[in-house]
Amino acid sequence: MKFCFWGNISGALQGRNPGGGELQIAYLAKALALKGHEVVIVDPYSKNSFITEEGVKLINVPGWNKGIKGLRLFFNRIPSLWRTLVAQKADYYYVRMRSYLHILPFLAAKKNKGKFITGIASDIDVMSFKKKYKYSYKGNFSFLRVIFINIPNDFVFRSLLRKSDKVILQHSGQQFGSLKLQKRQSVFPNIIKFNDSSAINKRCSGGYYLYVGSITVLKGADNLLNLVNLVNDSIPFRIVGLPLGNKPVKIYQKLRDRRNVELLGRKDHKETLELISGAKALINTSYYEGFSNVFLEAWSLGVPVISLSVDPGNILEEFGLGVNCRGNLSRMKEAIESDETAKLNTNNLFSYLSRFHNFNSSADRFIKILNSSS
Repeated sequence: MKFCFWGNISGALQGRNPGGGELQIAYLAKALALKGHEVVIVDPYSKNSFITEEGVKLINVPGWNKGIKGLRLFFNRIPSLWRTLVAQKADYYYVRMRSYLHILPFLAAKKNKGKFITGIASDIDVMSFKKKYKYSYKGNFSFLRVIFINIPNDFVFRSLLRKSDKVILQHSGQQFGSLKLQKRQSVFPNIIKFNDSSAINKRCSGGYYLYVGSITVLKGADNLLNLVNLVNDSIPFRIVGLPLGNKPVKIYQKLRDRRNVELLGRKDHKETLELISGAKALINTSYYEGFSNVFLEAWSLGVPVISLSVDPGNILEEFGLGVNCRGNLSRMKEAIESDETAKLNTNNLFSYLSRFHNFNSSADRFIKILNSSS
């Protein structure tokens, strides 16, 4: 079978990952290619076309940035991307993350009599505009961005969710719509390559609790500050990531004043894995996530998770992967101060990943989903 993906994926293919959704597309594309499927990624943001060692063919779109801003979208970008997508004549066109340009691979799939797949990248993808605005757009508000980017992205994505031949969920809690729509929805958990963390040979706890990720309204910047203020100041926290938005920047400055908080800024992937490996537990204060790649990386290193609200598919306690505090900061404080996760069996973390998220079996699991609906 032939699969066509599109997006800013070249960095993720080459170890320079711009985000979790892009990383998951890169993993799935590589896994499918290794199983003998023809896999193409159309990436208009890449300067060059290339083929990965796994056999994934990345095609750039020459001249993507040529022309006058605003006008080039209609006279250059859309026509060029459309021609490139149609030319692939793929059996399956797959999109992920919200973008109004997803209408082009959808139409290309219809023209080529192929199937169209939409992947959910975050719980907020299937929520109302009101919640998107409150937890995402409001924190770094721009009227022009909301009008010309956010609203078109949300409108097109919402429409395509209902027109897709298959919608891929990260966990069961993302299910949406009528029973008819739900019949076209399948859970395919995020993928992890265990050898990505092979540089970390032995876990040795540094006695700290670690936060990893951008500091935003959606990711609970206010919850993070409140948690640090609640917990005994003899307990150290390390924070990897930078603030995005006016309110998170102010929160970041307040965190800087806490004597038990070490702000580490942005780190590369290897440094981040080393920091995760040394943590007592990974903490998460988000209001909403998808299925966090950082959760997977922590578990692959034998590090459990303490989460304020996010528990994809209610797995944390079911599989012994960490603690779900169900939105209660006092419960999170208690879990940290009592070192509750020290009682968990790390073998549970590895066995869970091997069963549900293993890169080596991901292509077979994905194809099984497609075949079950064909």
